[in-house]
Amino acid sequence: MKIDGVDQIPRAGAENAPLGGPGVDSGFLAALDASPSPMWLSNPDYEGTYFNRAWLEFRGRSLAEEIGGGWITGIHRDDLPALDGYADALAAGRPFQVEYRLQRHDGAWRWMLDSAAPRRDPEGRLVGFIGSCVDITDRREMEETLRHSEARLQQAQEAAALGVYDWDIIGGRIDWSPQMYRLYGLDPASETCSDPLGLIAAWAGRLHPDDRPRCERELRQSIEGDAEQLAMAFRAIHPEQGLRWIEGRGRIMRDARGRALRLTGVNFDVTERHAREAARERSAMMLGMSVEVAAIGTWEYDPDTRQVTASARTDALFGLTHLGGPRPLRDYVERVHPEDRDALQISLTGPIADGEETSRLYRLLRDDGPPVWVSTRGRMVRLSDGSRRLIGAMTDVTAAQQKAEAREAALEHRQTLLAELNHRMKNNLHLILSMLRLEANRAERPEGIVAATERIEAVADLHAQLGFDEEAGRVGFAAYLEDLAARLRRSVLQGTRIELECRVEPVELELDMAVPLGLVVNELITNAIKYAFPEGRGRIGVTLRRAADGAVLVTVEDDGHGPGETREAPSSGLGSRLVAGLCAQIGATIDSRSLPGMRHEIRLPPQR
Repeated sequence: MKIDGVDQIPRAGAENAPLGGPGVDSGFLAALDASPSPMWLSNPDYEGTYFNRAWLEFRGRSLAEEIGGGWITGIHRDDLPALDGYADALAAGRPFQVEYRLQRHDGAWRWMLDSAAPRRDPEGRLVGFIGSCVDITDRREMEETLRHSEARLQQAQEAAALGVYDWDIIGGRIDWSPQMYRLYGLDPASETCSDPLGLIAAWAGRLHPDDRPRCERELRQSIEGDAEQLAMAFRAIHPEQGLRWIEGRGRIMRDARGRALRLTGVNFDVTERHAREAARERSAMMLGMSVEVAAIGTWEYDPDTRQVTASARTDALFGLTHLGGPRPLRDYVERVHPEDRDALQISLTGPIADGEETSRLYRLLRDDGPPVWVSTRGRMVRLSDGSRRLIGAMTDVTAAQQKAEAREAALEHRQTLLAELNHRMKNNLHLILSMLRLEANRAERPEGIVAATERIEAVADLHAQLGFDEEAGRVGFAAYLEDLAARLRRSVLQGTRIELECRVEPVELELDMAVPLGLVVNELITNAIKYAFPEGRGRIGVTLRRAADGAVLVTVEDDGHGPGETREAPSSGLGSRLVAGLCAQIGATIDSRSLPGMRHEIRLPPQR
């Protein structure tokens, strides 16, 4: 039985045949079931009327589930638009082919090429279609892979400025890809490029004059000789882009006698790569020179094998013969000073995370002299093969270490001298105080001598706060104010009902700032004690803090009598002039107000 777009298919005899539709007998259906390919029959209304055994076994469904529109449930939803061709073919009554994914009984989607032809009755009327499916999944996957490959190739050609050529040497024809023309800045429509000899001459004309003779010679020798491969590297002068570095690769096909028939290959622009390689060469050269000039040794430690690969400079620092390859870590650790050995070994063999850095300063033993100080720094990195390495560098810092030790010794000596000088100054101040007290006892009016004594005591107290460590020459001013308050409570305020409160924050000042400021505070407090409390009772408050801008604020206030009441200022006015002069000396301002009582706020601006 022949089935195509025009032949008639025998009818079964009954108008309402249960399977296959009109004009289909059981023998024909049996023939369909014997086919190994999935086949189907449909009526003119787009409904499936029969599906053979191969189709049903592929689908894993019964005939009752597939006939009518049930078969459409097996078509991938993204491929349903492709069936529009089936509807068009039904309307036109013509053969058609369509590709779609059909779901197999195990849930897998398989690509099918469905070829169908119309079925007609003896009068030529369309009664339906017959179709046969072929599994083309492998072909589709190959085509998809090829499409991806071609797309990647196209992208690679564009990204790498890759030009393709094909030279039919016997036929006298050369085909260049568009990128090949762009590579050399040639116009494919020009008369020069219209024949092989002209195109070759135009290509040679773009070559750098120093490279042209060599390239022409290599091309000629490759064709006339017996070579099967062609590899060339040269410079080209592009009319717009200037100097470009080009590499060419080609294959020469020959006949049985060895005569060159065809040359096919590619040219590609390697200017950027050439620039990077040149930059790397310069960087490597500069790095090598820097390492050599700076006497830097490099090393690499494998934590898994506990092997060290060191440069010649590193091995020389350890006093080891350079082997040019890995050697055990213990060979290096044994050369480390015993006092530094354990700490170094722990830093190398302990857990170190990827990207973590480690640094160490230690001594190396030398057979011919004192130990050598070295500074080393390394970082744990993970290589492309998944292994880990601690890679680092080291330098000889013996000279720097010796200078640091000398500076430390000199600083310690200077601090000793300063401490001795301060001690002698305090002794001299106390000697002067003793002499003034003796003189006050003999004087008829000792008030002036007593005032001078108090001021000298303030200076002596400040020297007592002077430190000689890293902050040499600086005074803890908060401690001075607390000591001043404690001394006044023990002496002048003893037996009175005058309270002296001190609220201070830690503040350090240079000595040349602290002495005048201390004298001002001492003057204000003693003035309040003498004149603000004729009844012998009251409160004096002293505060010390830093403002937000770094200025030092000192406040002295009392709740006694203010000026113009019973309070009297010193008749000589020396205290007032002394306060004003000292504040001006250190650039401080003083704001004095009557509350009643008095409030003095001294502001020492931030120091540079």
